[in-house]
Amino acid sequence: MTSLILLLITILVDPSNIAQQSVSARAHLGEGNRLMEMERFKEAAQEFEQALYRDSKLVEAQQQLAVCQFELRSYDVARTLFQQMLQAKEHRALATYYLGRLDLLQQDYQSAIQQFRSLRNAGIFRDELYYLGLAYFKTGRFSEAADVLRQAIADNFRDYRCHQFLARSYQKLGETRKAEEEFAETQRLHDYYLKGSVAISECRSLLLEGQSEKAWDKCQPLLETDDVDKVVSIGILFGKSGEYRRALEAWEKAVSLDPDSSEVHYNLALTSYHLKDMSKARYHAEIAVGLRPNFFEANMLSGTIFYMLAEDDRAIQSLTRAHELRPDDDGARKLLAQQLSLYSDSLIRKNELDRAVQVLRRATELRPDSEEIAGRLAQLLDRMSSKNRKD
Repeated sequence: MTSLILLLITILVDPSNIAQQSVSARAHLGEGNRLMEMERFKEAAQEFEQALYRDSKLVEAQQQLAVCQFELRSYDVARTLFQQMLQAKEHRALATYYLGRLDLLQQDYQSAIQQFRSLRNAGIFRDELYYLGLAYFKTGRFSEAADVLRQAIADNFRDYRCHQFLARSYQKLGETRKAEEEFAETQRLHDYYLKGSVAISECRSLLLEGQSEKAWDKCQPLLETDDVDKVVSIGILFGKSGEYRRALEAWEKAVSLDPDSSEVHYNLALTSYHLKDMSKARYHAEIAVGLRPNFFEANMLSGTIFYMLAEDDRAIQSLTRAHELRPDDDGARKLLAQQLSLYSDSLIRKNELDRAVQVLRRATELRPDSEEIAGRLAQLLDRMSSKNRKD
């Protein structure tokens, strides 16, 4: 028995055995890092656990395991790991950053503000100012949110999220023109986010190759996240590819994560419209317009839906607003003219001829090139003239 104990002690303290354990731990660390780059966080976490089993003091593995737990939404575990890092005074900036993001997710906005403010001079992360601005926005401190988000854009002008919440901050501050400029920039920059995710980029490649089933198999698991930006990107990707039923799943998840986003409601409405679910399309289009009255595309979509549902008054209201927002837009002008022309028919049937003339004259102003509308107006004027002669 004594000899067996001595043998075990020899094995445990054998420098060559310790070295082998260290090499093995490093191998697991390397594999974990590779899997993280591919956004395969569950498998990566298993590799980091194996690395720590072989070398409990491997700091990089501890750090990466904590990040993986955050990405896997094991938030309590992640918080414990990041707090341990703070206590050990290891990677304090990283731990503070993720603790701030955890506070945001769990709606402890004041704590999040404190965490991100402490990072403002760290210069390690590219989006800590975005999250600080988001925390200010969530607490109704819109001026401070706008100030911080402008700084964030100066550091990284391609981050569409900063433009989006700067737009929403301007909207809350009543600065409509600035808000619309930032909303437009948000739309322009969406593609940069799509390209930034390895997994989403793989989905895009598969869609371009016509392999929609494989693309969905790749992307659907990514919807299991609290990152609304990732969900939005998947919705945009599949919507642009005409995969509307799959896009619908993404937009429904996105609206649950960010119910105050006019863009998310608009995209859910547009996807529902493509799927011919007019009830859902109408509901979300109205919310989008309510959240952002100067949203041209949402007003156009609302008008189109009301047009198809034969709700003339509502269609004219929405399409008139769209035309006011973009007087030079040919689509808005033509659709409004067509709606007015159709509406004149219902007025004629009610014998409201004077009003029908006004409506048709407005339609001809919008479409002076339309022989059909001009013909309707001429016929109506002739009818009224004949009636007046008889009277």
